[in-house]
Amino acid sequence: MPRRDDHKVLKAWPTPTGASLAFVGRPAPGLKPGRGVSRGQLLAVSKDPFSGDLRAPFSGSVASLAPGRIDLVHVEGMSGSPPAPVDLTDLFGPELAQTLKSLGADLPKPPPADEPLLISAVVPEPGLEITEALFSDQKPTLQRGLKILQKLFPGRKIMEVLPKNLSPLGENEVIRYKETFPLTLPSLVRRRVLGLAKPEADGIVGPAQLWALGSAARSGLPLTLIPITIQGFHYLAPQGLKLKNVLDAVNLKPMADDVVILGGQATGRPTARLERGLRASDQALTLIRRDKVAYQPGPCRLCGLCEKACPMNLPIRAISGKPMDSWHMHLPEAEKLLAGCAGCGACALACPAQRPLLLLALAAGASDPYGRRLAP
Repeated sequence: MPRRDDHKVLKAWPTPTGASLAFVGRPAPGLKPGRGVSRGQLLAVSKDPFSGDLRAPFSGSVASLAPGRIDLVHVEGMSGSPPAPVDLTDLFGPELAQTLKSLGADLPKPPPADEPLLISAVVPEPGLEITEALFSDQKPTLQRGLKILQKLFPGRKIMEVLPKNLSPLGENEVIRYKETFPLTLPSLVRRRVLGLAKPEADGIVGPAQLWALGSAARSGLPLTLIPITIQGFHYLAPQGLKLKNVLDAVNLKPMADDVVILGGQATGRPTARLERGLRASDQALTLIRRDKVAYQPGPCRLCGLCEKACPMNLPIRAISGKPMDSWHMHLPEAEKLLAGCAGCGACALACPAQRPLLLLALAAGASDPYGRRLAP
């Protein structure tokens, strides 16, 4: 039999030695340094109604507890109170949503009234190619996630937006989508499919989030793993893995001027904080070597490629062509000219001078194509 493409397989990550877990909310009662925890045990309750509560990715001990962060270490034989499985069969609506949130699953934001819910399985941007691996190795879990969506949004129409090589998950209306980046980003898929005037990401669910819903529903146990792409390979990895340990595990040693990108290669963010842990929202980790990195953005060449690449046809050159050290003085003007920006980063990728146009758009008030409002 032919060998499966290694880039389309989900790999299991070995038990880590430690993790750093960020949260926005309150720690679980009784949690303190030195306390043993079991895999799946509640660590923190999220205050965001759509973000899952934080669960321990493995058994071990609390190494440190600080505002917004919990560090764990793996200690052989040490554990706390293991969670019991929850039966979700007879749960619907708000009760089901609250239970999934408590199990660590992020909840999809509902679309506006009378609009369908979209499942988008197209690859959103370079670097985020985990979709095919999930459809290949985890399709029953994705189908269970679809059933959860139907219970969360009873009576709401669901549409599947698929590339030609993937078969549907259910009996929903299927849209075969042939567009290329940036029109494959979630908010722009929604805009194109539904014919909407503004780019918004509410009401669109990707395979990774669908997998999380299905995984929690199938097992009834808390989520401790996240689907993530690391240097082009796909994993089900414990959340909270420290970036420096991840890079060590895949034999990547960052050198001076190398860049670690979290997220896709268009809208992802560089980070130098290698002590922080992986989060589900990161979606991917990529190390870009220094010989691939532009050291200094150059002056605007007035070529207009940024405007040609913009899927929203915005006059970005009116601001981007000005000297970078004066951009902050033109933000009120930029907010008006760039209203409706999808935050896709296509302008920045097209710029031959390597000017940070995505940061300019975010500073002017754009949200990213995944519906997250980001500070530049």
